[in-house]
Amino acid sequence: MPLFKILEEYRCESLTLVADHDSGLNALIAIHSTRRGPAFGGIRTLTYKSQSAAVTDAVRLAQAMSYKAAVADLPAGGGKAVVISTPDMKRKQAFQALGRAVERFGGNYFTGLDVGTTRDDLYAVAENTKNVARDLDFGKATARGVLAAIQAALKHRFGKGEVKDRRVAVQGLGAVGAELVTMLHAAGAEVFIADTDAKLAHEVGERMECEVLSPSRVLSADVDVLCPCALGSIFTVQNAESLRCTIIAGSANNQLATPAAGAALLKADVTWVPDFVANAGALIKGVREHEKGKEVGFDVVDQIYDTTLQLLQRAKKEHRPTNAVAEAIAQERLA
Repeated sequence: MPLFKILEEYRCESLTLVADHDSGLNALIAIHSTRRGPAFGGIRTLTYKSQSAAVTDAVRLAQAMSYKAAVADLPAGGGKAVVISTPDMKRKQAFQALGRAVERFGGNYFTGLDVGTTRDDLYAVAENTKNVARDLDFGKATARGVLAAIQAALKHRFGKGEVKDRRVAVQGLGAVGAELVTMLHAAGAEVFIADTDAKLAHEVGERMECEVLSPSRVLSADVDVLCPCALGSIFTVQNAESLRCTIIAGSANNQLATPAAGAALLKADVTWVPDFVANAGALIKGVREHEKGKEVGFDVVDQIYDTTLQLLQRAKKEHRPTNAVAEAIAQERLA
């Protein structure tokens, strides 16, 4: 697809190609929107099948960041950097060069951690720009936001937002999932966990005194809340009816295989908190710190409770899928 056609499809403001021949860096920086403020979005480092796949990923993710910021009512827009990883790329020098590229945006793009990028990479970026979140605890901030979304959804469905004694299944025990398990356990929830790394799952299960489920069983677990914190595209029109949970709220991106899956969840009477609402914690903390010029507490993330509750109430009133309502709110605020 032609580049300008892609930008038009995703309503993306700009796409910058970044190359540094000495380090072997090939990267893209997509800026979806700066209407509400500077664009925020992390650096994704992956091996792509093609350059066009990298372009599509960059603009799609930038749009998702704009929606995330808009639904959270933040003074920010969305962006995303994509580094096309290759075996001969000199990693530190490449991220130093990427830092120079970020600096050329003059503060209109602020970046941070994402899939495939490490803390060391961010420190290399920071050698050449201050517009990078080096030390933000992304896992803790995101997990706290997911917990707030769970509490709001429980309040919406059951009239009480406490997780105590609620049955909650967490799929994926990465930085966010493991932190969420700790928070749920401390709050008195009955926690079930699953991860493709069986050793990790059993270690966490033993430490947190929770039951370990097989990855193939977790989606059909009989629980109050299901928390997808691993891969996306897991909910389909076909499997929505087989779910035995009441609420879905997790950190995984792009949880719906297709937009129609949102309608299928509604039909199945499953309350789904859209991923870009539930997983906005790190973005919220990053924007507030950038805004104030200093570190802020994790409690700023708790605004996700009110955002989620208002979204679910509107979706119920309009009898529309939560994904459709969340996107409508984002588009209204970006107009």
